Amino acid sequence: MRSKLVHRLLMPLLLACAAGVVQAAETPIDAKPLFDAAGVDGTIVVYDVRQQRMLTYNPKRAATAYSPASTFKIFNSLIGLETGAVADVDNDKLPWDGKVWMHHGKPILPAVCNAEVPLRVALKNSCVPAYQALARRVGTAQYRKYLGAAHFGNADVEGPVDRFWLNGHLQITTYQQIDFLRNAAAHTVPAISEHSFKALDDILIIEQTPAYTLRAKTGWATSGKVDVGWWVGWVTRGEDTYVFAMNLDMPQPEVGAKRQEIARTVLKQVGALP
Repeated sequence: MRSKLVHRLLMPLLLACAAGVVQAAETPIDAKPLFDAAGVDGTIVVYDVRQQRMLTYNPKRAATAYSPASTFKIFNSLIGLETGAVADVDNDKLPWDGKVWMHHGKPILPAVCNAEVPLRVALKNSCVPAYQALARRVGTAQYRKYLGAAHFGNADVEGPVDRFWLNGHLQITTYQQIDFLRNAAAHTVPAISEHSFKALDDILIIEQTPAYTLRAKTGWATSGKVDVGWWVGWVTRGEDTYVFAMNLDMPQPEVGAKRQEIARTVLKQVGALP
């Protein structure tokens, strides 16, 4: 009887370990004043890898799924490299379709995106046309394979292959972003080689100092009733890695700057940034 009881109590933990799920203690973050000052609703989650701590503000929203928008470029880059849809990050240039991306009547992408660009430039500048060209090379079947294996959000790749991460089909929660990014940082996303991980590590860097390295990507989802802005990534500082993901409502484009402002303040509060 006792052995059956122990087995029943331990089974959920054993299954979680087998699935690669980290059972992290969750600690609240007091980020409400930051979002209130911006006048918007939002959430942020930071995962301290070494201490297996999940630090969260607004867990209800963190469990709500939204389109990943351009944050999907992190995984899309890995998939493109792994499948050979793009040969490398500097020499194999992705074509431009001649269309300038507009939102609210204004161009929303840097001018450098209005030309063929290598993956390094496409990721840094969030060049949607380049990644759409990449997606057409990858194909729906390959996306279904990789997203399913990684349990990336709802793994929904239906619809046009070059728009599923933009048009609301693919959805992901902030907690699910953390799960994926934790694996990306640790080079453990299923079916991805070390060569592809190293290439991503290189092109995802936005800040590097003797004290820390920050890898991150913004996102701007326009498929819902209200635009949603993302900022996700990870910080390596000595032996420590801090994975983070945040999103907020963007009723006006100007709110976009608050993504990094809020996240950087929180990352400093938890010791991820100096």
